[in-house]
Amino acid sequence: MGNKPENIQNEIERLREQQELKNRVRRRRRRRRLVKRVLAGLLLVCLITAGILFLYFPLVRKDFRFLPFLRPENKAEPAVMEALEDPENALCFIFVNVGEGDCTIVYEPKTQSALIIDAGYWNYATHVTEQVKRFGEVREVQMIVTHPHADHMGGLTEILKKKMLPVTQVYYSAPTAGENAFAELKEEAEQQKLAIRALAAGDNFTFGGAQINIVSPKDEPYEDMNNASLAVLIVHEGHKILIAGDMEREAESTLCESAYASLIRDVDILRLGHHGSNSSTTYRLLDLTYPGIAVISVGAGNPYGHPDADVLARLNDLASVRNDGCEILRTDRDGDITFISEPAGLKRLK
Repeated sequence: MGNKPENIQNEIERLREQQELKNRVRRRRRRRRLVKRVLAGLLLVCLITAGILFLYFPLVRKDFRFLPFLRPENKAEPAVMEALEDPENALCFIFVNVGEGDCTIVYEPKTQSALIIDAGYWNYATHVTEQVKRFGEVREVQMIVTHPHADHMGGLTEILKKKMLPVTQVYYSAPTAGENAFAELKEEAEQQKLAIRALAAGDNFTFGGAQINIVSPKDEPYEDMNNASLAVLIVHEGHKILIAGDMEREAESTLCESAYASLIRDVDILRLGHHGSNSSTTYRLLDLTYPGIAVISVGAGNPYGHPDADVLARLNDLASVRNDGCEILRTDRDGDITFISEPAGLKRLK
């Protein structure tokens, strides 16, 4: 009888220990279930986010082009093909909206070849590639790097590195050959065994039915890299398109006094230098080129105030003295701007 309370106490302790053990097991199971639910929720969020990015963002999608259902059909836009009256002798131009950068695409339907002059920053490579393919199959692509600044060269480097287009030839400004900023693009081109050629004023080559003339810079060093920009004059069926790169007053003045000044007299389209900066597009250049259409490649809401009010005033002055005026087009307002050059004339595709 004397041991009974002690036995009861022991039994109570044993039951308490059992209950505590059960409680610990329950808590552990609850924690495990909670962790599994949290992980499952996070996984679901990640999958949903990845799905949205995968479906809607080209910069993410472009690395999955090996999947058949994501491969572009590479068909020409009907509106573009319908606008071509003479595909055998047509040349198409796109001043691509690459924000505060530059990109001009020239496409010849007959040979299915493209010439890309600059391509904006690296993140515009996909958009530039899509614009190249607007006209259908692309069998060969040549590139012109006007000068090694990221807002001109970045997209070209990305297109080369990702092999987004069948590039065969790269041209660049001779005075910039030793620039470190150009090294990555040049190294990539060399690794792919592409043809590489330095250009300066006086050089020229043919692109399909067009003559490509380099009118600036001289083959010598420049303190300001912008003045070392290749200025490219494209002549097709009597139409002239001048791409001014980032040329500033110094280079413009040299060009207007050079042996190539007569080549740029009375152009049809002038793609303004340096995004409409006041450092470029002087009255002297406008008097010589006398363009009927001025295209400004500029980013919406850019922090530089491009295009400059003085430059717009100069263009308006030009428009007031030309019989048919001077149409001002801007990529920040007009988006991608497309022209078609044919024997019958030069027209804008809207």
